[in-house]
Amino acid sequence: MSLWAKRLAWGFLAALTIAAVVAPWLPIVDYRAMDADARLLPPGSEGHLLGTDAQGRDLLARLLFGARISLLVGAVGTLVAMLIGLPYGAVAGLRGGRIDRFLMRLADALESVPMVVMVLFLLSILREYRVEMEVIGFGRLQLFLVAIGFLFWLPTARVARAESLRISRLPFVTAARLQGMSTRAQLRRHILPNLWPTLRVMWLLTIPRVILMEAFLSFLGLGVEAPAVSWGGLASDGLAAMNPLVASWWLLALPSAALVLTLLALQQVGRGEDGST
Repeated sequence: MSLWAKRLAWGFLAALTIAAVVAPWLPIVDYRAMDADARLLPPGSEGHLLGTDAQGRDLLARLLFGARISLLVGAVGTLVAMLIGLPYGAVAGLRGGRIDRFLMRLADALESVPMVVMVLFLLSILREYRVEMEVIGFGRLQLFLVAIGFLFWLPTARVARAESLRISRLPFVTAARLQGMSTRAQLRRHILPNLWPTLRVMWLLTIPRVILMEAFLSFLGLGVEAPAVSWGGLASDGLAAMNPLVASWWLLALPSAALVLTLLALQQVGRGEDGST
């Protein structure tokens, strides 16, 4: 990959992240404020740079606050996937034998379940125990982040297992094992530290998958709840608001463009990290 493309991708992601973080303090309209007199204004309208939606809400503000949710889901969901998959795969690769076969067969069984079925199952659990979880400080958004991360730990576990198998055969790990070092100590001192380069690449490659899954669920109405907003939810609202009499193309095109550009930038950065072109 050319250097300029990588720099452009990093610059776009940095600008988007900064804009999303400082969005509450920017001089923009409240993303929840409705104005019946400003419904379906096209981009470039006075006071509404990117136009408004069917309820008269400013689309620029909603895109920025949607970026906060989409990026948060991508980062936290990937972190959850790493925290589950990394030690799982590392233990399987280091121990080998029956433990490795048992852990990998369990992973195969979980991976055989269709993604949509798993999503509906997790969301049903969240709804069932929502009140109990809110008592200890976990709202729907926090639970949704954990559930999204849980869906993506299996690929991480497989990569961690493969790398752990490779590292466990290196001379310094073999020497530590012959000296009687425990499995926990081998993981802490040799396996996990040497997984860091692979972990960095997996992080960058998993984030766009998590963001895309969140957008898909929000598009179907299974994602974050109002008043929170994400790009998938905005695209869904835009599609619902479109009709032959009003050519409100921006309601669908702008959230979709934001999502596509972010996914492409993350993909370019991830490809650059793993050395591919």
